[in-house]
Amino acid sequence: MESWVWIDFSLSVFMLSLFGYVFLRNPITRLHKAYLSFHFLMLMWPVSHFLMHMTEPPAVQLFFFSLSFAALSLQGLGWAVFIYFLTGRSYLLTRRIWILLAAPTALSVLLIISNPSHRFVGFGTEADFDFGPFFLIFLTQLFLCFLVSINCIIRSRLEGMPVRRRGQVSMALKGQLMFLLFVGADILLNVLFDDRFPDIAGLTSFGMAVAALYFCISIQRYRVFDIVRIAQRDIANSMTSGLMVLDADGTVLEVNHALQSYLSVRSGDRFDMRAYLRSRQLPAHTVEPFLRRYSDIVPHRAVQELALELDEGPFSGSLRHVQMEASPILTPEKELLGRVITFQDVTEIRHLVEEKHRQNEILQLRNRELVQIRDELFKANLKLEELATTDSLTGCYNRRFLMQRLEHEVVSNMRYRIPYAIIVFDIDHFKGINDRYGHLVGDEVLLATAVAVKDMLRRSDVLARYGGEEFTVYLPHTTRAQAERLAERLKLGVESNRVRIGDSEMTLSITISLGLLSIENQSPLTVMEPKSYLRDLFQEADNALYEAKNNGRNCVVGRMRA
Repeated sequence: MESWVWIDFSLSVFMLSLFGYVFLRNPITRLHKAYLSFHFLMLMWPVSHFLMHMTEPPAVQLFFFSLSFAALSLQGLGWAVFIYFLTGRSYLLTRRIWILLAAPTALSVLLIISNPSHRFVGFGTEADFDFGPFFLIFLTQLFLCFLVSINCIIRSRLEGMPVRRRGQVSMALKGQLMFLLFVGADILLNVLFDDRFPDIAGLTSFGMAVAALYFCISIQRYRVFDIVRIAQRDIANSMTSGLMVLDADGTVLEVNHALQSYLSVRSGDRFDMRAYLRSRQLPAHTVEPFLRRYSDIVPHRAVQELALELDEGPFSGSLRHVQMEASPILTPEKELLGRVITFQDVTEIRHLVEEKHRQNEILQLRNRELVQIRDELFKANLKLEELATTDSLTGCYNRRFLMQRLEHEVVSNMRYRIPYAIIVFDIDHFKGINDRYGHLVGDEVLLATAVAVKDMLRRSDVLARYGGEEFTVYLPHTTRAQAERLAERLKLGVESNRVRIGDSEMTLSITISLGLLSIENQSPLTVMEPKSYLRDLFQEADNALYEAKNNGRNCVVGRMRA
């Protein structure tokens, strides 16, 4: 094997090393993908030529030779696309531009691979390769891609671009020109004028290696691919929260400046979450739920609050409340790649929450006091209402309440022709009881009589003390016959009720005289003056009461108003 064959092999290894360097040293972005695709296509040329010379069958040699030119044709397309990304004009890669670049490239690759009638390349004398007319299509396609790239560069410079990007584009253009210089020399010396000059092997491969090296030097000088990493690092270091990135095995990959005030770790250290929490001496019932979520087969986001003494920052040396949050980094298949752990000082928030809780407790206490005051006011209002509507001695309603009630009821009763009755009664010989036994016994007689009558009334009936020993009973929804039966029952019930005199065994038998007025089948006329109407009703009931007294007392006299 000729020694110059190893030139292509060495250059292949060199370019592969550059490929690995770029791949390993930089995060993968769209610009990386464009460049690495372009670099891979450059790598195909020396590899194909090396493999071609390592084989003997002419057909296999022809295949690898054609493959190298197909990769070179695709390299022209890759260069143009890479320039669009490098100049920040990838948004201009419209469908028309893609067709303009891809159509001639596809045609060139098709003609190279198919090699119809050996019109692209064929065997000459002594197993040399001769280029046919389709070789001009290949050169035209490369020249078109080069023109599109130059047009993109010129337009981007005319429209204005940052100085940093301008240097990147200039370095990339110089590298490509270096490559074209060697390719042109290869075509002139080994293709067009091969009969005048001796073959010089590896010119194109050497040009690709020089261009690749030039690209890597410009990448390193201008940090072409580091803008994302720089931005990420600046953002991370500007955060007030501590940030730590772990791989799946717990090795620290990245930390920011703020983390040092919470935790002293560096990139490359091992971080054991369980041991760290154990060192904080936290209660087991708070740690175990966190560790279960943290160490699950499919980890979940987990949050744990810690009390730490900060080593750096404005609160150095003070005990602070810190919220630690662990978020897993998962693949689409839920496989754990690593974790992002953040430490955030929540002391101020905790103080605000505690202050809010304290204020809420004060508010709840005041609310309970207000509720208690409201209940007391309600009870007081009920008591005042009771005092305003009831008689203090007998507990019956007073005359004021009865008249207010009847003012509304008689109007409704007349409108809807509802029957009702009024009974007016007083205690017989009450003045004699007061004169003989005293007013205290008289009060006992009034109370006992009221209780006896109240026990015999319905819940809807209204008993009121009208004045002195005189009482009134309002019977709603009551006919005359019903009222008369009730009046008789009241008379007999009071008569049978014995009232004890003081502490002695002596009792009194009390009787009452009753005047009954029943109102039914009344004309549904509107009462213009309810008070005047009520005075007439009570006057008529009083007349019946006086008639009962004149008839010997302890009797009922009833009257009817239609």
